[in-house]
This record gives sequence, C-alpha cells and structure tokens, in this order.
Amino acid sequence: MPMLKEGVEVAEQLPLLINEVADGARDFIPQNEAVSTAARRAYRARRTLILKYENDGIDESEDIAALLRESERVMRMKRPMINFDLQLKEVKGGHATPLLAPPLDIATRAEDLLGAQTARERLLYMEADETVDALLKWLEEGRL
Repeated sequence: MPMLKEGVEVAEQLPLLINEVADGARDFIPQNEAVSTAARRAYRARRTLILKYENDGIDESEDIAALLRESERVMRMKRPMINFDLQLKEVKGGHATPLLAPPLDIATRAEDLLGAQTARERLLYMEADETVDALLKWLEEGRL
C-alpha cells in the first residue's frame, strides 16, 4: 500500500505542475522543508560521501549529513539489520572547486610541459585533484 499512496501523492501534484509550466515556470526550486521531508522518508543509499570544502561560504554539508542521519534512524526502525555508511570529508577548496579542473587533455599537456605540481598550481586545479582523490578513495573503500 505505501507505493499506491506515493503514486497518489505524485498524481495529485501533476495539475499544479502543469499550471506552473503553463504560466511560464522554467525553474524548479523546491522548498527546503519539502526536500528535508522527502530525504527523511525516502533516502536509502547504503553508502554516502559528502564533501565539505574548507572555504565554502554557502556550504550545507553539516545540514545534509544531519538530515541523512535522520533518514538512517527512520530506516533502522523499519529494518534494524541494515547498515549505513555516511562519511563527511573536508577537503581544501571552495564551492566551485570541482569545476576548476581543465579538460584532461589540457591538464596532461600542461603537466608534460611544466611538471605535475607546477601545472596544478598554475592552472589552479590542485584542489580539484584533491576532490578526485577523495572520491576515488571512497569508491575503492566500497569496492565499487
């Protein structure tokens, strides 16, 4: 029955969505409370990595981690034997750090010409590399 209830809830939202699009809506900006409620009820990933950047003035990593821990408590009430792995890792950089890495072919050429360390410093993607390293380590730990 829970799936039927969720299906009805989705169907009830369709007329509102259609009206918003008809009125010219182009962006979807959910309210924080709606996101929080949905995450608490429905987030079921067994492993999660949240990256927090040292110099990110708009970071919400701690809030997201707390929300996902609540989701874990809800799930454990239903299925106490299920294990969750939620990791919060702080890395150097700011909000845009993952976007700063140059395309791989340019980075490779620059590293061939300048050396890896110098290229990373001059092209400002050393912190983006740290992000990649953190992700790779997390994936390897999970043997994915």
